[in-house]
Amino acid sequence: MVSNVRRHLLTSTLLIGTVVATPAFAQTEEAPAEGEAIVITGSRILRPNLEANSPVTTVTGLETTQNADVTLDTFLNTLPQVNPAGTTTSNNPGNGGQSNIDLRGLGANRNLVLVDGRRPMVSASNQTVDLNTIPQGLIERIDVLTGGAGAAYGADAIAGVVNIILKDDFEGVDLRANYSNSMPQTDAREYQISGTIGGNFAEDRGNFALSVEYAERQGLIKAQRPFAAQATSTTGSFPTGSLVNSASNPYSQTTVNSIFTAYGVPTAQLPLTNQLAFNSDGTLFGVGTFNNPRDVVNFRYALNSPANPNLNYFPDFYSYNFDIVNILVLPLERYSAFTRGNYKVNDSFEFFVQGAYTNYKSATALAPTPVSTGIVNTTSTASGLNARSPLVAPGQRITGFVVPVTNPFLQASPDLVALVNSRTGDDPLLTGSGAAEGVRIGYRFLGTGLREQQLENEVIQGLAGLRGEIAPNWRYEAYYSWGKTVIDQRATGNVNVQRVQQLLEAPDGGVSLCAGGFNPFGIQPFSQACVDFVDEVGVTKTTFTQKIAQAYITGQLAELPAGPLSVVFGAEKRDFRYEFDPGALFGPIAGFNTSTPDLGTNSFLDFFGEASIPILKDAPLAESLELTLTARHSKSDFNDIQNGVDGSPSNDWSYGGTLTWSPVRELRFRASYQHSVRAPNFGELFSGGGSFPQIFDPCSNNSNFRATRGAAAATICQATGVSAGTINTFVATPGAQAFITVTGNPNLKPEKSDAFTAGFVFNALGFTGSIDYYNIKVSDTIFSPDVNEIIASCYGYNDINPSLSATNPYCGGLFRSNNNIAAIFLPPSLGGDPATGYFQAVNQGSVKTSGIDFQLGYNLPTEFVGPESSISFNLLLNYLFDFKVTGLGGLQTDYAGTASYFGAGLGTSFPEWKGTMNVGFNLNKAFSLQSRVRYIDAMENRAARQYIGETFTGPGSVWYFDFALQGQVENMTLRLGLNNAFDRKPPTYAPNVQSGTDPSTYDVIGRRFYVSARLKF
Repeated sequence: MVSNVRRHLLTSTLLIGTVVATPAFAQTEEAPAEGEAIVITGSRILRPNLEANSPVTTVTGLETTQNADVTLDTFLNTLPQVNPAGTTTSNNPGNGGQSNIDLRGLGANRNLVLVDGRRPMVSASNQTVDLNTIPQGLIERIDVLTGGAGAAYGADAIAGVVNIILKDDFEGVDLRANYSNSMPQTDAREYQISGTIGGNFAEDRGNFALSVEYAERQGLIKAQRPFAAQATSTTGSFPTGSLVNSASNPYSQTTVNSIFTAYGVPTAQLPLTNQLAFNSDGTLFGVGTFNNPRDVVNFRYALNSPANPNLNYFPDFYSYNFDIVNILVLPLERYSAFTRGNYKVNDSFEFFVQGAYTNYKSATALAPTPVSTGIVNTTSTASGLNARSPLVAPGQRITGFVVPVTNPFLQASPDLVALVNSRTGDDPLLTGSGAAEGVRIGYRFLGTGLREQQLENEVIQGLAGLRGEIAPNWRYEAYYSWGKTVIDQRATGNVNVQRVQQLLEAPDGGVSLCAGGFNPFGIQPFSQACVDFVDEVGVTKTTFTQKIAQAYITGQLAELPAGPLSVVFGAEKRDFRYEFDPGALFGPIAGFNTSTPDLGTNSFLDFFGEASIPILKDAPLAESLELTLTARHSKSDFNDIQNGVDGSPSNDWSYGGTLTWSPVRELRFRASYQHSVRAPNFGELFSGGGSFPQIFDPCSNNSNFRATRGAAAATICQATGVSAGTINTFVATPGAQAFITVTGNPNLKPEKSDAFTAGFVFNALGFTGSIDYYNIKVSDTIFSPDVNEIIASCYGYNDINPSLSATNPYCGGLFRSNNNIAAIFLPPSLGGDPATGYFQAVNQGSVKTSGIDFQLGYNLPTEFVGPESSISFNLLLNYLFDFKVTGLGGLQTDYAGTASYFGAGLGTSFPEWKGTMNVGFNLNKAFSLQSRVRYIDAMENRAARQYIGETFTGPGSVWYFDFALQGQVENMTLRLGLNNAFDRKPPTYAPNVQSGTDPSTYDVIGRRFYVSARLKF
């Protein structure tokens, strides 16, 4: 039997445009009375619950736990309006294992999470809320409003609002427990235990409730799933060590030929001077070339050795398989407690309080450290983030390591000595010349182990307020909240490059500094004493504090012919403080990015108002017409205390309106417009860091660009760094990545958005449904430039550089090493930092997305089975018209229907069709069968929209089927289920986000069984 809650909500689907997800069976929560005044998300005006006009997707709290999801975002990501972004299956996500939500793919920082219409404590410098801090046991329902709500709730609600409504006046005890694991592997354990207790007191004038929870998730590494065990991108940083050739002081190709001929390598396979790495026995091996007769030669490691060659490419060429030890599913352990209470003195004074505490631990892991830290001369005044060495020429900078020719481990290899002595030129980056110059090497440090982050988040928030009636039909509410988030991070596996250089430059190879010293030529023993000498453990602390004061009044200002004119007037003050302490991890450290201290504040002062104006009401025909207007004035200011930057305050207006018309009881039309202005947050203003996004190289000889643009393509490729001698043979390494650095920008302006929705809801022949069109455009967007758009613009894939001029500014920042694009800097003319060429967060272009949401629900009684039997179904669909991004130079690209890749940002896969259908068969009050079907449309690769004419693979369409069996005996409910029952593997494509696929969009665990129990009394 569909519960009273469900009957009311399904009716509301017609009358208020609330889209309702799967009916919950054997549910006992009570719904509001039909005429009771409540607040529906999107408005603060009290109204009968069957007359609200906001288009909202609503799910119950019970539904968020039915599939044994231990994090709230796991369930919300199945809704078509939500674009999965940084999730539990995103290795090393930028949010540090937090649980965020991303509406419409516009970014988690462009939607607002509320609890009972109020802001909870944030957990990041971009002021996003970690859903791990929300008590699942106390959730009554979740309203997901998309299409903009900046005027009603705050300018950061550009994409919409996720309003989590908690149970009010809870009485009784509600105990839940669930356990899930993968099948048949049983290697993805999750379990959760929660309890809620509450009751009334003082003759029901007061209520107090407490909810506690413990949850644990077992981590997985990529080796545990065959599709993810081999990296689909490549790296030039090897644990074997490799030689770095110099164009101005090269190794002799004749000497290379002689050495490898002695190894027995045939002439056609002899490696080039820039293709050499080290075996552990003092010999050399050739690393090979992609799609070229030169394969890996003289490789003297076992395939399952620590050299760990990537078998996707070996023996065509050698690349270290860094993915096999990376995390596929982040581990989690969470404790939380939430309490709330209220006491009503009289109709005018009701006190309410709530408090929340969450502590959870998570971890990330990456392959051992590749060293790309800069080294400068000992006399240099460059940043302390660089190491120093007398082997580097004054005024110059290199990356990696440099070894003196006197190093005893180098001298122990006759082949390496012969190669080093073959040099006769002069590398301007190094001191000396010819054979006396230092030897540059690349290296990945296996000795210090995985780069691991252990994260502990502690979040606390308290709130107290007063509400009541101040006059007939007039109410008020005022509250103050204070919250604090502390994130402690311990990062291991870092390498102190200065100390490594100290070992390399020691006359004895470092033996006097630590047992055994450091031999970088091949995979060699590395003592614990040497690990202790070079290893750097980073301990950092991030602290956020938030203070919010809000007050508003609402009531009926006048009686109009069609009904009362209702209004809201209010004010809100928000203060946000951000502090980052990098601890002692500052200097020439490789591994996790080193950082400088941060300390700053953001503050906001808002005044808002709302008016609901009834225009027409015809009771006999049930015809009505209503207009709702909202406006908010926001003054924002920031202060970078650490760097002494006092920002300039900005004053912005957000406003909007909603028009609803119901010609008959069975049909309601609605339309809305919202204009929002979002000020930059502290992270955008001042934070940054380095990364290695995946790129495509048009200069590769096998590209369509080279095949169709002929001599002009060859000319621009040479002008941008491909050597003339290899221009017709150079084939770029697949899955290549390029280094960039992104910095904050204190000169950012607020971004603006306009959101329009239009649609209708209906109720006919037992069907309830809705169709809504949405169109959201964000202008002056705060983004960092897309590196692949820059590359594509340089090489004429769009209208920016059709003549293939090498002097075009988009070409000016490309830096190549051994022909491959190794790093990208941004010229000042395109918004790059003038001093460094680093990418800055800038106000660039716009993002526009539009589409249609469909919802259809039906409940079919099956009395021939039993008097309480029925079949219910609910369908949620989204069709995406476009997702157009306008970036540097006015370049516009539509990414609708594309799957993303690494470096483009999590949550940037945009299938045209997404859908979820829930079907339930309720045999009787105690027994039900339920199923959920999820669909994700096929997509082409995002790169295909940027590099038009090139060929990339994309994922096919995916169906997931979930089944559950539920039974209830008195106060006990038991549920057994299978998620992804047919064990659908994630589609793989290239280039991809991670693990050969997009692990946020697709299920990377596989079939999961679960059992859950609930006891309520």
